[in-house]
Amino acid sequence: MYLRKITLILIISIIASFSIRTFGTVFPQVFKNVLVVKATVLINAIFILSHLSFWLFFYQEYISLKKPSLKKICVLAIIGSFAVSMIYMNKIPFVLGLKVQLPLFFLNPYYDAFVPVISSSLHLIFFLALAKNLDMTEKARLRNPIRSIIIGNSIYICLHLIVLINFIVTHRFEWLEHMSRVVAVGTVPVIISAVLFMLYFYYQFYRFLDSGENIKRVPA
Repeated sequence: MYLRKITLILIISIIASFSIRTFGTVFPQVFKNVLVVKATVLINAIFILSHLSFWLFFYQEYISLKKPSLKKICVLAIIGSFAVSMIYMNKIPFVLGLKVQLPLFFLNPYYDAFVPVISSSLHLIFFLALAKNLDMTEKARLRNPIRSIIIGNSIYICLHLIVLINFIVTHRFEWLEHMSRVVAVGTVPVIISAVLFMLYFYYQFYRFLDSGENIKRVPA
C-alpha cells in the first residue's frame, strides 16, 4: 500500500526540512553558502512533493474507500497542497541552473501571501470534518492524532496570518525567518510546536496503517 510508504517518507522529509530551516533561522550565516541554499531548496521541495503525494494517496486509498462523504473536501485540501507546492517549486530552476520560469501568476507576492493561509484553512476544515466521521475502531487510534494536527494547522494559520498582515501593511512579502530577528527567532518555538503536533498525527497514522486495522480494498 503506497499510502503507508509515502507517510513514512513525509515524516522523514518534515523532520529534515524544518530542522534545516530552524537552524538557518537561528544561525542565518549558514545561508551565505550557495551550496547550503541549494540543498535547503531541494530538501524543501522533497518535503512539499511528499506532502502533496500523501494527500493524493490518502484520497485514493483511505478517503475514497472509507470516507466517501469527505471526497469533495479532501479534493479541496489536495488543491490547497498543490497551490502551496508551487511556492516551493519556483526555486527549483535556480538550484538546477535552468532558465525555466513559472507563469507570473505563481510568482506574484500576493500568491505567496494568501495561498498558505487558504491552504492551511482547507486542511483544517478537512480534519475537523474527518474527526466527526471516524468509526469506533478509528476513534481509538486516530481521535487524539487528528486533534493534534488540528492544533498544528491552527497554529500555522496564525503564523501565516502574521506574514499576510505584514505584507498588507508594508506591501513587501517576507517569510517569518526574513523579518526582524525578534520575530524570526521568537516564532521558532511556535513553529517547532506546530510541527510536533503535525508529526504526531502522521506518525500515529503510519502506525494505524501498519497495524492490521489498516485499509483493505473492497471488491469491485
